[in-house]
Amino acid sequence: MTVRVADYVASYLHALGVRTCYGLSGTGSIHLDHAFSQQPDLLSVCARHETAAALMATGAAKLTGTLGVALVTSGPGAVNALAGLVDAYADGVPVLVISGQVETRHIDEDARSFGVQGFAVVKSARSMTKYAAVVEQPSDIRSHLDRAVREALSGRPGPVWLDIPLDVQAAEIDPATLRGEPSVEGEPRGAGARQAARQIMAMLRGAERPLVVAGQGIRQGAAEEQFQTLIERLRLPVVASRLGNDLLPYDSPLWFGQGGIRGRLYPNLIMAQADLVLSLGSSLSIGFVGEDADGFDPDATVVAVDIDPSQLKKKGVRIDFPVCMDVRDLLDALLLESAESTEPAASERWLATCAELKEAHPTIAGGELREPLNSYRFVERLDAHTGPGHVFVVDTGSAYYVTGQTLEFSASQREITSAAFLNMGAAVPMAVGAAFSRPDCQVLVLVGDGAIELNIQELATISQYALDIKVFVLNNGGYASIRESQEALCDGPALDEPEALNFRDVAKAFGLPYRRLERADSLDADLAGLLAHPGPELVEVMCDPNQLLLRPLRADGGVRAHDGASLVRPVKERNHA
Repeated sequence: MTVRVADYVASYLHALGVRTCYGLSGTGSIHLDHAFSQQPDLLSVCARHETAAALMATGAAKLTGTLGVALVTSGPGAVNALAGLVDAYADGVPVLVISGQVETRHIDEDARSFGVQGFAVVKSARSMTKYAAVVEQPSDIRSHLDRAVREALSGRPGPVWLDIPLDVQAAEIDPATLRGEPSVEGEPRGAGARQAARQIMAMLRGAERPLVVAGQGIRQGAAEEQFQTLIERLRLPVVASRLGNDLLPYDSPLWFGQGGIRGRLYPNLIMAQADLVLSLGSSLSIGFVGEDADGFDPDATVVAVDIDPSQLKKKGVRIDFPVCMDVRDLLDALLLESAESTEPAASERWLATCAELKEAHPTIAGGELREPLNSYRFVERLDAHTGPGHVFVVDTGSAYYVTGQTLEFSASQREITSAAFLNMGAAVPMAVGAAFSRPDCQVLVLVGDGAIELNIQELATISQYALDIKVFVLNNGGYASIRESQEALCDGPALDEPEALNFRDVAKAFGLPYRRLERADSLDADLAGLLAHPGPELVEVMCDPNQLLLRPLRADGGVRAHDGASLVRPVKERNHA
């Protein structure tokens, strides 16, 4: 029995467990669009823009760790998807983009464009994917799908791309005769883990002030349980990267929040005192170690465990003991090595020092909630009303800094954000993907009044599907974080900013309930009320436009600007909310 290639693609993905695809239909992908819409138990979500479709798939994959899928048309549609896909590449997220293409007889890769809306998008996609290919022969479809899915999910995850011409989409094939992609034989899983674990355990036992840096590689390796067991057994203090910030509850005595130039006030002080740093699945980005890579004591030994070899030899980042393997394999081996002696590796004195810094430098330090609302205090009150069934989706700019310095995740709460790329406007579409992939959770978006405009059209998608998403717009009168960057780094008149939208009218236009939060005395009651009712809502939060962002403390007693500038003007007010 024969089927269309398009139908085969839809059934192949369904067999993998894909239940939702995000896209925007077009003539160039019409057979695929039709096939996906007819595949039982596969929902095709209609985005309003291809960039947003890719970000929806990225949001779903970030939350679940499974393959996210986006389907877009040829030419401009495919090119639009590139802007969304780069976030998946930067953060290591498994996303498959399938694009339509003109018929094979019209493809001319030497031309700037060809056919009707034809463009050689795979050439561009190769720079931001683990695998990208044009499916030129119908008989090769299974091989390409096998290869793409394997690349997306193996090693360090990442995006992949398949470009399928119209005539190939419509071609009839016999699935029983299709050739699959042969498996790749590699080293046995965990090869060398025991030897590395012995060396690392010796270093941990010999250190006076050991510190663990927790990154997203722990979750990507499905090693959350092993990680928690190890740090509790050895009593190791932990500082998190942004994508590891929700791995453990903030109230754990071993957890000391997000470090780096956009982190909490005190973790950099802990980082600077550690004499041994064990990084587990963290990229140790410049945003974490500082633009001068001076986040750790120069005499400290830095051990980094990462499955991606490129992360272990990045320019300007010192790593003394690189370990290239899956974090889970290393953690399994460390648990075996530490089983004979469960004596803590970290002294009580060192843990007490970390705890004292945590207590001495809270983000919220006394005082009362006043008007206009301080965004840190607003996020703190929102956080207090949330529970295990909440997922935070955070945009860039001031929303990114404020949440990273304030949210105190409890067990099973999750956060997704654009961490490496800081993709402005990504939160609303990523929230759509999160809501479809976890319909049992309520999704809370935190986005600035400027950033939301970049993908504001997807409020219509939230409304159309009646998703349980609360979009909190932190209205601080424009681009607050950019204003601070200009003040810190430049002289001269302020840059022009767009005028703030009338969000009541925006909500009405997209068919969303609207709420405005501005009163301090009723904030807690307002938050409790809106979170108690499922369904979409646009919530405008009137924040102080003159409020400054908090600047993490430096080991030398100074502060570092939120954008990483080494030389900054004096802080205008005390460094807490």
